Amino acid sequence: MLAFQPPLVLPVLLACSLFTNTLAHPNGIIAEDKGSPGPQYATSLTGGEGCDANELSHIHAGFQEMAIIFQAALPYEPIGQPAVELFGPPNLVGNYTSMIETNLQRAANFGKLEASEGPANSDIHVRCDDPLGVCRFGNPREGSHAAYNIGNEPHIVFCSDYFLLDPLKKRVDKNAEDQTEKDKLTEYYTRATLWARMVMHFSEVGKAIVTRPVPGPPNSTTEWTISMTEGSMNTSVLAGVMNERPDPNGRSDIQTLKYAYGVTRAKLLTVLSTQMPYDAANNAENYALYAQARYVMREKGFYPSIPIMDFPNEATVLTNENLQDGEKVRWAFFDMTDVVYVFPMLCLCEEVLICCVVLGQPIWSWKEIQSFSRLRRRGSA
Repeated sequence: MLAFQPPLVLPVLLACSLFTNTLAHPNGIIAEDKGSPGPQYATSLTGGEGCDANELSHIHAGFQEMAIIFQAALPYEPIGQPAVELFGPPNLVGNYTSMIETNLQRAANFGKLEASEGPANSDIHVRCDDPLGVCRFGNPREGSHAAYNIGNEPHIVFCSDYFLLDPLKKRVDKNAEDQTEKDKLTEYYTRATLWARMVMHFSEVGKAIVTRPVPGPPNSTTEWTISMTEGSMNTSVLAGVMNERPDPNGRSDIQTLKYAYGVTRAKLLTVLSTQMPYDAANNAENYALYAQARYVMREKGFYPSIPIMDFPNEATVLTNENLQDGEKVRWAFFDMTDVVYVFPMLCLCEEVLICCVVLGQPIWSWKEIQSFSRLRRRGSA
């Protein structure tokens, strides 16, 4: 499956009037609550636009818990059951083992303490004001994103659903004692897991395999060849599985690939022959789930292995939406990536030139651009 990296550089955002403040310069470090226990990390959280004190507390706590589960993910064990189920067996994913391990190590660097030796990651700009209007996308059956990343930069927007996710220890302790739920990995999804997915999108943390078709060289036997490079990590899709993107204000026949959120889809990336060997290694959700699983193993001594990928044949999965979706996912929208890109386009909106947000789509038609502009106006009215 080809993965196309949208040709984006975020500084173009600053030239557009509508989103002048979307990636505004962080307005200082967000302080912890007075008396808050916990280590002082080398990475700071900045910004905080639209967040109240309680929300900032949840965001801070989720960051600290994310650092904990990434520490539990190391050393990476490629032949362990979590790695085999979430990244693939060594004989298939072997070429990408080093990339996976290095990605996890960079993510674990968020746990570096202030003034400690070794590399530390950049500060992270967080906010709750949904400047690009992405939090409202979704549907009642699948839910909406709990957070989204802007342009693979260290910039996270937290949506209302994030604040419904449980703290790490509370959730793990509760479910590990529940004989009905203890073996279901999805039941351990916490604000730490969501944070982990977000930071894997940062270009300085998560690296992925990017393939592009390029014209064959002179005298080549093929018209096209595949160029393979390294780029930022986004969200893999289930190859060949299409779904309508619900947009009541636009075209009704737009088809999009289904994104691999949730434990079931993350595991399907590793077992379906329709997927490339690097699809799981390219998917931020898989790293988050791996770190969460390793944390449960460290703290509780067992691996929550359900769902188990056992089905009669691949056609059964590729034609059955219920099997594809698996567990109900409450923290992501299957039909849209949680990495938002912004391109400089000419759009008609109250007779001014603005930037159009492209939600996981490299190119929109003029009709779609106008539809999105109308939606933006209606939402801000």
